[in-house]
Amino acid sequence: MLIGKNHKIESDSMNVILSKKVKRVKKDTGEKHDAWQCIGYYATVANALHGLVNQNIKDTELTDIKAIAAEINNLHKMIEALPKSL
Repeated sequence: MLIGKNHKIESDSMNVILSKKVKRVKKDTGEKHDAWQCIGYYATVANALHGLVNQNIKDTELTDIKAIAAEINNLHKMIEALPKSL
């Protein structure tokens, strides 16, 4: 399940897996391409979504409480826009 343009949640028989899209360069050709990098493994989809919020806050290195609150609100809006049949 895609979440926005840069994150996705998948599952296997044991975990819910949160991944983010990253740019990679092929060693032999130097060609850039998109790849998925695992951020973490979670027990539930809800935990993975909380992990996504926490990871995005850490990635932005926000130091201003207003900016942090705005980022959290944006992430929660994105999560609320997901299909309700999770």
